[in-house]
Amino acid sequence: MAQDPPEKSKSKKLSEAQRQNTNALIASKLRGYYDGIIEEGTPPHLLALLERLQDAETKANSKK
Repeated sequence: MAQDPPEKSKSKKLSEAQRQNTNALIASKLRGYYDGIIEEGTPPHLLALLERLQDAETKANSKK
């Protein structure tokens, strides 16, 4: 079996290191976006909608 020349082996290692760095950067960015969304909370209009839906469901169940 033929082995890769030493030069090619180094470039594969660099490529793997670059890939790991890229993945770490992507993960960090995604964590930041997620944290930002969590900090925003639920918009008031969505909470109001959920409350109306719950009220409608309660009324429908009480009629049965």
